[in-house]
Amino acid sequence: MPGGDKMKVLDLFSGLGGFSEAFLLQGDEVERVENNPLLQEVPKTTFMCVLELRDYLKRCKDEGTPIIQPDVVLAAPPCYDFSLAFSAPQAIASRNDNFDEYEPDMQLVEATIEIIKILNPRYFVIENVMGSIRHFAKLGLEPNQIHGACVFYGKFPKFSTPDMPTKKEKDKRHSPIRANHRALIPLPLSHALRKAILEQKTLFDYHSIED
Repeated sequence: MPGGDKMKVLDLFSGLGGFSEAFLLQGDEVERVENNPLLQEVPKTTFMCVLELRDYLKRCKDEGTPIIQPDVVLAAPPCYDFSLAFSAPQAIASRNDNFDEYEPDMQLVEATIEIIKILNPRYFVIENVMGSIRHFAKLGLEPNQIHGACVFYGKFPKFSTPDMPTKKEKDKRHSPIRANHRALIPLPLSHALRKAILEQKTLFDYHSIED
């Protein structure tokens, strides 16, 4: 946090850990949450569905059980339902003239917002693809920053946007965790976000979730 203290960081849908990697390397307290059993060996990862975490936190809140409050929540919900790639359902709906009627599964995004509201972190960042914008708007989320194909929603200071690897460069075609490689947020971006948080001088340089 500004002032030199180490941050507590919760990384949801953490995958290979790219979003929170800079925080971990700099000694922050990082807890990653992922439900793909192939990724249990990624450091600081708890194997749990975000829906389970949401339900656990709701019980704690209802029972008055103390909850450790993170300073930063990072989240990169699965983007398949929001993707505009050729084989993704939203793109198929568009080719079938059903773009306006297409409704993605919002369950995981809604659970993410619930978790953020319960934990009330000082900063939160939700990352997804361009095709998410019109759907996330229905939940009160508007882009705070866009870089290439990545859209960042949340309450955070603007950060520099280093060059991002292309999908081809990240693709591991024959890997059982190919989707995680494609979704990996590069370390320079994680560093840029952490740097912006530490250097922030005002509390008014970001958006929040509307209640």
